[in-house]
Amino acid sequence: MDFTITRRHIGHIIGVGFGLFGCVFVTLMSSFTLRADNQADGVAAAYQGFRDRKCQSCHPAIWREWENSMHAKAWVDEIYQAAASQIPDRETKCDQCHAPQPILITGVGKMPKLRDRDQESGVSCLVCHLDAHGAMHGPPASAETYFHANVTNPVYTDPTALCSTCHGQPSVPEHDQVSSFLSSKFAEKNQGCATCHMPVVTRLQSTASYERIKGRKHTWRGSRSVAQLRRAAGLQLEYETGKVSVKLQSKTGHVLPGGTLRTLILEVVLLTSDGIERWKQEISISAKNNNRLSPDESRAYTFDVASATTGDTIKAELMYQLTPATPESAWVLMTEASYVVP
Repeated sequence: MDFTITRRHIGHIIGVGFGLFGCVFVTLMSSFTLRADNQADGVAAAYQGFRDRKCQSCHPAIWREWENSMHAKAWVDEIYQAAASQIPDRETKCDQCHAPQPILITGVGKMPKLRDRDQESGVSCLVCHLDAHGAMHGPPASAETYFHANVTNPVYTDPTALCSTCHGQPSVPEHDQVSSFLSSKFAEKNQGCATCHMPVVTRLQSTASYERIKGRKHTWRGSRSVAQLRRAAGLQLEYETGKVSVKLQSKTGHVLPGGTLRTLILEVVLLTSDGIERWKQEISISAKNNNRLSPDESRAYTFDVASATTGDTIKAELMYQLTPATPESAWVLMTEASYVVP
């Protein structure tokens, strides 16, 4: 894989300027640069810079996006900790993707390794961008900086391979979305994970930027986002005397629901003209039931509604249950459709 180095760290940086009366002043920038005598020092300095919030000070917009994301909360999330605590060997099946070492060091696409420090920061910028030399990799057009070396890396043009490190491991089916994505229409059109989960936004990339440019939003909206869930599927009703067909269309590029703990509930009810329930039926769609939707799949369910009369309403709702413990009151309505019997 070819890399392009856009700026190399050069020890102490000396800035020379002229004061109000022509006096020369010299500023040593050593406190803002990574001075590493070996690779280990470069990585250690990057971690210290992260702890000192230098990433935030230089990339405030991206930091704000990240700190509110599930990547930032990957380790501290209560739902995750509750689920992982039930796995005997969680260190080799769960934790390494929720607090991984930098994957440019352990290998893109390879099973990540659990880091032994700063686990509470989850999947941080260092996880996806730091290399073994202490340099930060990214897409083209990164602003020059004095704190770290910038390396232009083609993997960020379509980061699906990068995402597959945690989201494409068949041995960890809970978070293996990439395997099914690779056979989807999205992949055929050269679209990637970032198309939906890192939409394009125009903003200053850093405090060193002079103009707003297009970049990917670091929010990774998924199953915790109501807006994202409402874009994930569609419903359509077709009625013939005594029968209704409910067509469910997946609009995602991977299996739906994407995680093995998630469940879709398709509920179909028949209501009288004054809202009284005549009949109701539910269908659960999950990995446990072995009936998840494939990427782009359209599926039809037919129901007998022989008791329907003129003025009755047939209503279908698709709801999302985040975990088996999520109560019905907290299910998310993804989409709905209705039909009034003529």
